Amino acid sequence: MIFNAYSDTTEGIMELFVKSAGHIFAKNGRTISRPGGREDWLLFYVAKESETFYLDKEIIAEEGSFIFYRPHEKQEHIYQGDKTAEFYYVHFIAPPDFDLFGFESSRVYSAKPSPKVRDLFEEILDELQTKQPRYEKICAAKLFTIMGLLGRLAADLNNPHIMYMDKISFIVQLMNREFDKNYSLVEYAKMCQMSKFHFLRVFKDITGSSPIEYRNKIRIEHAKELLEDISIPIYEVGTRVGYTSSSYFCDAFKEKVGFSPMQYRQKIRSK
Repeated sequence: MIFNAYSDTTEGIMELFVKSAGHIFAKNGRTISRPGGREDWLLFYVAKESETFYLDKEIIAEEGSFIFYRPHEKQEHIYQGDKTAEFYYVHFIAPPDFDLFGFESSRVYSAKPSPKVRDLFEEILDELQTKQPRYEKICAAKLFTIMGLLGRLAADLNNPHIMYMDKISFIVQLMNREFDKNYSLVEYAKMCQMSKFHFLRVFKDITGSSPIEYRNKIRIEHAKELLEDISIPIYEVGTRVGYTSSSYFCDAFKEKVGFSPMQYRQKIRSK
């Protein structure tokens, strides 16, 4: 069974437009065999169960996997499972030099299954079926979003710290909410149920900054906003954003911004 929909125009974004899309419910033995491919580009997504692709060798693509085909590339794959499988596809037109967000064509990519990706495919189908104003551009935009998300999901599988993402994300959100609080590295690490040094290493690998550097960046941005209000003394600005020492605040601000807090305030007032 296939639910599909088609575009009536060739409008899109950046010379890319969606021609058609579909949601496939497949039984054992469903086969695609196109030795000469198609005239358009194809994104094929494994939403449930698996699919066997015949490329340079036989590859079994598990749930969440995807593949792109350029125009006229051979397409050969089959479903060999016992349960009903689900696949999504989008046929689209793109310039010959379209870079596929860095993906290679005719290559299976593994990625974590994503309800968000499935929802975007369904939204493209809905747009193509209802054809509301500007649906062509919306479909193209959603396809770009799918490609970006698939790139992120595929990269996550190769990230050695993927298991810590939620914990580090929690700490980053906490820093943004409570930037004025002087939590120690040990306290942050305990919140993540990690040792101090393990937390420090993982946090820096994921964000590119140490926890204290990251928090300081947030504090300085808030300090900039407060410095626009000349009624607030500079020492109080430092206190409000979490610095217990006025001199430390001034030094940290100048290091990040290139001006002292006083110079920054004067620069703003002169505009």
